[in-house]
Amino acid sequence: MSHSMTLWIPKNIVPTSKTIDIASTMIKDFNVSQINNDTYNDNFNEYYNQHIRQNERVNLTFCSKNGKGINSEYLIDNANKHTYVTLLSLDIDPDDPDDFTVLAAIVFKWSPTAGSVKIQAFCGNQKLQSKGAGTKLLNFLKKVLTHMGINNIYLNPIRGAIPYYSSQQFVEAKTPKKKVYDTSSSKSTTKSKSKSKTKSSKSVTNSKSKPPKSKSKTKPNNIPTMTINLRAAKNWKSAKTKMSSIRAVTRKKYGKTHEAKEKNILLAKIDEIVDNLSSDHREMAQYQDIIDIFNRSERQLNDKEETIVIKHLRNKYNIY
Repeated sequence: MSHSMTLWIPKNIVPTSKTIDIASTMIKDFNVSQINNDTYNDNFNEYYNQHIRQNERVNLTFCSKNGKGINSEYLIDNANKHTYVTLLSLDIDPDDPDDFTVLAAIVFKWSPTAGSVKIQAFCGNQKLQSKGAGTKLLNFLKKVLTHMGINNIYLNPIRGAIPYYSSQQFVEAKTPKKKVYDTSSSKSTTKSKSKSKTKSSKSVTNSKSKPPKSKSKTKPNNIPTMTINLRAAKNWKSAKTKMSSIRAVTRKKYGKTHEAKEKNILLAKIDEIVDNLSSDHREMAQYQDIIDIFNRSERQLNDKEETIVIKHLRNKYNIY
C-alpha cells in the first residue's frame, strides 16, 4: 500500500476565494490529486458511503470510538459547504488504484475576519487506525501554508482533543482584540435573540403578574479556541534549543545570580526598541531582529543577557 493525499472541493465554492488558492497550491506545487465530484453527484455523503462508512457501528465510526470524537455527519455536512475544502489521506493499493482506505481527513477554510485558516473538522480513521496518519496530514497542511506565507491556524477542539493539540503547539487564544469566529455563521441569529429579549423584558415590565422564576445560570464548560502561529512555533523551537545551550554555558561561567537593576535597564532598552518599530515591522519581527538592533545601537549582548531578552520578547510581545 502507498500513501497519497487528495482533495474534495465542492463545485459551488467561490473560485476567487483564498480557500481555493490553498487547494490549488496543494494540487500544483505538492501533486495532491482532486476527487472527481461528478462520480458522487457532488455530494460528500456519497463519497463517505462508498469509501468510509463500511462496517460502521453505533460505537465505532470513522471519527468516533466509544462516544469519543466527532459525529461523522458533522464531517459530511461541513465537507459539503461551499466555503470549505476537505483534505484526505489515503492508503492506496499500488496494483489497484480503486482499492484504497481513507486514513484521515481535515475540513478547512480561510477566514478573512480572523486572518487565519480555520480547521472545522479533523479526525482519523478510528475503525482502522494508522499510527500518526492524522498528524502527518496536519503537518502537511502546515507545510503548504508556510509555503504560501500563511502563518495562522485556529480551531475549536472537542475537550478530549485538547491535549493532542497542545502537543502540536496549539495554544489557547488569549487576544480578545482579535476575536476568532467563523465568518460563515449567521448574524441574524444574534439580532433575533436580542429582539426577543427586548420584547420579553417589556412584557414582564407591563405585566402585573409575578416575574417568572429565573432559569439556572449554570455556565457550560466552554471549550477554548486554540491557535497556532506556524512561524512563531518554528522560531520558538529553535529558540528553546539555543536558550538551553546558553543557560548551560552561563551557569557554568557566571553561576545563577544576576543583578535586578542591570536586568531592568536592559529590558527597558528592549522595550524602547520594540515601541519604536512601525506596526508592520513589529508584526514581522523575530527575536533575533531585536537583538541585532540592540547590538548595533547599544552594545554586544552576552549569552546570559540574550536568554533574558528572548524570554522577555516572548512573554511580553509574543515575538519569537
